[in-house]
Amino acid sequence: MNDSKKTDSNKRNNRRRRYNNKNRGQNKKTEAKSSNNSSGNNKNRRKFSKNRRPKSLTPSRIVQKYENLLEQYVQARRKFFEVFGRGSTKQVDKVERNYDNALRNLRNFEFDLKEDWQKDVLNQKINGYPEDRQYSSEHNLTPKGDEISHVGDFEDPHLLPTQKASNWAEDTEESIGTMEDYQHYKDNVVKH
Repeated sequence: MNDSKKTDSNKRNNRRRRYNNKNRGQNKKTEAKSSNNSSGNNKNRRKFSKNRRPKSLTPSRIVQKYENLLEQYVQARRKFFEVFGRGSTKQVDKVERNYDNALRNLRNFEFDLKEDWQKDVLNQKINGYPEDRQYSSEHNLTPKGDEISHVGDFEDPHLLPTQKASNWAEDTEESIGTMEDYQHYKDNVVKH
């Protein structure tokens, strides 16, 4: 008896849903017809909302906007590096354009802050944590690292000592041959 009550109530509920959905569709059609007729009268009206006015920047809005722009930049960068080298050139171009725009928007927001307190709020957000100096303080090291010169001639760090000792200026041997010669040589080396 309990099961029959459940099925009856389910049937009733289903009937109500079908009836309401059918009537809802008819109501939408009649509303669309009436809105088409009255839309000509409202073309010149503009809706002004108080919420659409530009809001003044408060510290919380500055942080919120920066985090939003940073999230957009991170997502655009992730998509760019996922698609790069895989997709079609149109797709890569579009994703790269989005990536550049997101970075430009982030940098423009930082640059466009006019007042000092706004820049201080953003600086506090970006550099809010103190620097980790535990290792240097325990080992009596100066916090500033070695000064590195970026001007001048430098050794190539990738050369082996034997390569550095060789004088390649005396090497006069030229590379000659075709790809077929190379393939033949490669096949012989692989077989042995």
